[in-house]
Amino acid sequence: MRAFLLALLAAAGVVPAARAQDPFEIQVYDAETATPGEIGLETHLNSVLTGRRKTSPEGEAPTHRVFHATLEPHLGVTDFMELGMYLQSAVRPGFGYDWAGFKLRAKVRAPTSGWLKLGLNGEVSFIPKRFEAAGTGGELRPIAEGAFGPLTLGVNPIVGFTFDNGVHADLEPCARALMRLAPWLSAGAEYYSSLGPIDGLLPASEQVHRVFGVVELYSGHLDVNFGIGGGTGDESFLAKAILTVRP
Repeated sequence: MRAFLLALLAAAGVVPAARAQDPFEIQVYDAETATPGEIGLETHLNSVLTGRRKTSPEGEAPTHRVFHATLEPHLGVTDFMELGMYLQSAVRPGFGYDWAGFKLRAKVRAPTSGWLKLGLNGEVSFIPKRFEAAGTGGELRPIAEGAFGPLTLGVNPIVGFTFDNGVHADLEPCARALMRLAPWLSAGAEYYSSLGPIDGLLPASEQVHRVFGVVELYSGHLDVNFGIGGGTGDESFLAKAILTVRP
């Protein structure tokens, strides 16, 4: 699989380079898509409790005590495809509210009916350089999800792209394990990472690895995911929440 990705990216003229984790959406995707005509809204909230206190060498603003908020409306267009977008903002200490760009995405799922569900999400992003030095980018996010009784496992082996001075690709896998404790409650853990260019991963000391403890609450029209965690990298301690509204 890795050899196939390298060959595909080489054919497209991709040049690897480092890319940071997305601070506006801390989520492991499931393989579900909205039904045709169905509208939904997710709100992503997170606070960097311990982050970078100075401007980065690339000109990115400090992240310490920054609050991120992202609105993600989506629409089901077929039985297996949905379209969505992200409207991003931040509140920065000493600055206040700040517009943080937008993304467009398409998500498809395979017509599987067994224990394994598969999907693929693709997106393009347009971000102010004070938040992401490259400015424009995107991702391809394969999705695999399996249910084993009350336990659900999911993995997203993300390939993230930036489009400054060519196309650069990084490997950013994430995964989760959730245990259903009640019809309205699950708990588990989520893992996020940024490993570096796909044809030459960074040394372990330069990679980013983060683990969150998470709780999910379910009701008829509103689901809530709450997590707190951290690890390596500039943003080492974070709290996050995802509110999902369904009609």
